[in-house]
Amino acid sequence: MILDELPLELMREVLLDLHTVDIIRTVKCTHRLYQFAKADGALSRRLQYRVLNVHLCLGETVYTKCDNPVLRLYLDAKFRRANDVRTRWKSSRFDFCFEGDCRSTHRNDQTPKIESCLLDHPSFFYDRHFLKLYEDGTKFDINNVSLDDAAINCAKLLNILMKFCVIRKLIMDLGNDHMWDKMNAFFNANPPNLRILQPCVSIPPRINLDDFLMGSIFSNGLAEISIGNEFQSIFADTYHHEVFRRIPSVSFYTMDLPYTYEDVFGFFKDTKKLSFHSETRILEEQICQIVQHFYEVKQNERVLEIQFDEDFLVKDFLTLIPEEAYSLHLVRSGIVGPEPETRTWAKMTDKFGGRWALVVIIVDDCWRFLHICSMKCFTEDYLFNLCDDLSCEQFNSDQFDFNQSDFGQSDSDSDSDSDSDSDPFYSDSDPSYSDSDPSYYDSDPSYYDSDPSVPDTSDSD
Repeated sequence: MILDELPLELMREVLLDLHTVDIIRTVKCTHRLYQFAKADGALSRRLQYRVLNVHLCLGETVYTKCDNPVLRLYLDAKFRRANDVRTRWKSSRFDFCFEGDCRSTHRNDQTPKIESCLLDHPSFFYDRHFLKLYEDGTKFDINNVSLDDAAINCAKLLNILMKFCVIRKLIMDLGNDHMWDKMNAFFNANPPNLRILQPCVSIPPRINLDDFLMGSIFSNGLAEISIGNEFQSIFADTYHHEVFRRIPSVSFYTMDLPYTYEDVFGFFKDTKKLSFHSETRILEEQICQIVQHFYEVKQNERVLEIQFDEDFLVKDFLTLIPEEAYSLHLVRSGIVGPEPETRTWAKMTDKFGGRWALVVIIVDDCWRFLHICSMKCFTEDYLFNLCDDLSCEQFNSDQFDFNQSDFGQSDSDSDSDSDSDSDPFYSDSDPSYSDSDPSYYDSDPSYYDSDPSVPDTSDSD
């Protein structure tokens, strides 16, 4: 190959400019390239790449020491080494501070600081600073002159993570239009190396979907979209936007929606996960018809969540289902009282042998919705994670009254990260590699043999 014939110094520069996964694939092509990459300090660190789940948040929060809600801009990153699948994920947080942020006067001086100018030198920042600090899993402050600088520097850091690490999941809470406009402009001028990554986004209804999805960071489409927390008339014309048909997971929160029973199996028929945590035009008796549809019509694996107003039990939604087709299972609720309250979940077998779990979830003792999912993914961990994601205390770890055989068998390792491995619709950002298999880039044992023709160019650090 041409790269193998280049001088070592030039070959090193070419390799370091590649995405980490591309480096690994390239050096596997020849023995000389692999031995050179192992001997070079910077390249060898890239071979020991990190796997990340990243959460970007732009929005407002209430800070008790400030008079008014304050803007927040941070990146949360959960990471592990690629071949340490049995090691629990570590978490670090990067807070972007700026002048005028009232929190800056109340920050802990002992919090490690990162100078924003380092983000202009990605390789130097990653090799000499990021790896040394990040391994401890802690919180960092990145100082910025202004809010605009903070947004751009946050985009720079995200681009660095995408290049030097493997991003398995990217969650973006984009509640502030101004900060997102600045970040989006940076991404359009400096396209991130997404490979096949599809972000999960949470946006307010006022964002124009057509303009929003033109951003380069969404060039692969979206894995999930959540819309809510306010109602804006600008969204009224986009309830049936074509983009909702193409996204596997769609959620709406605290909105007044026009969707009907027909939309669940019509407009959203191909949606793998559909969550209506909002008012809809679906009546309670029509929820029974939805359950009946799951029973009588063969379904692909999907998750459906529908909010309702009255204090119904799960059995109230099974009135159109033959009794022999379902069974009820008790679980004690998390409500403390003289007599522990019990709730039920149901296991239903449809006409085609498919098994479904139905659970009534109660959030903050006021919001109620019916959750329907395939029994293939309905494990104990799945239920715990579901309630944890919704800040729900209905189920606690020692409060189940069930036979484990009632649940589906999880395919995930018990020591792996529950946030991703128990998610039935979660998939690695790049299916062409397996981060659980260290042989991904060490597939040929002979590559471990040293090659005297390759000089040691490792860094002193």
